[in-house]
Amino acid sequence: MPSRTDPGAKHVRGGLSRARILEAALSIVDREGLAALSMRRLGAELGVEAMSLYNHVPSKAAVLDGLQEVILEGLPLLGSPCGDWVEVLRSAARSFRGALAAHPNALPLFASRPAVTPAVLRHVDAALGVLRGAGFGPGACVSAFQTLVAFVVGNALSSFGPTAAGDVSPPRYGDLPPEEFPHLTAIVPSLGDRSALDDFEFGLDVLLVGLRARAASCGRALQAGEGL
Repeated sequence: MPSRTDPGAKHVRGGLSRARILEAALSIVDREGLAALSMRRLGAELGVEAMSLYNHVPSKAAVLDGLQEVILEGLPLLGSPCGDWVEVLRSAARSFRGALAAHPNALPLFASRPAVTPAVLRHVDAALGVLRGAGFGPGACVSAFQTLVAFVVGNALSSFGPTAAGDVSPPRYGDLPPEEFPHLTAIVPSLGDRSALDDFEFGLDVLLVGLRARAASCGRALQAGEGL
């Protein structure tokens, strides 16, 4: 007999749990997009009344925060790099982008919501540890981390983020008058040879080269007694 606090429990094989709720929420988002996710819709997906969900998650906001956690759960935590810290960050950025690519409808969560759950914050803390170990001071460490995350999420959004049907007009750069757009028309033949992944790797390399140079600068400043 179902309890009064969980009137829909008889429909749920194995009972409710936070993990099961988040799994169902991600399934809805993957199929139908973030706009389709509500506590009522989530309850229907699980075969329970929406109120039953609040025994396991306090709010829809907590569900959205938890989705970040589920998407990242397959990524290994960064440890103290045994080799080049730049290559550790390069590998982590690629893995992060891959996790985002697997759930493109959930991408806006990473562009608009801070990390708040302990599982996600462990990834943040580990990445900060790599940057601190590379020689960045606290302030520069935060800036470097935020820049890396913004680059990966931004590239993912532009590469495979959700778009409304009919909202994207195909570019017609080849039809532009060269006398008005000389540089744009000059690169048109090269556009077909590039992919979103090419652009990601190019941008990541530029970013990491810059971070390596900045880390060296931070190290020199610390030796000189300056705070960064």
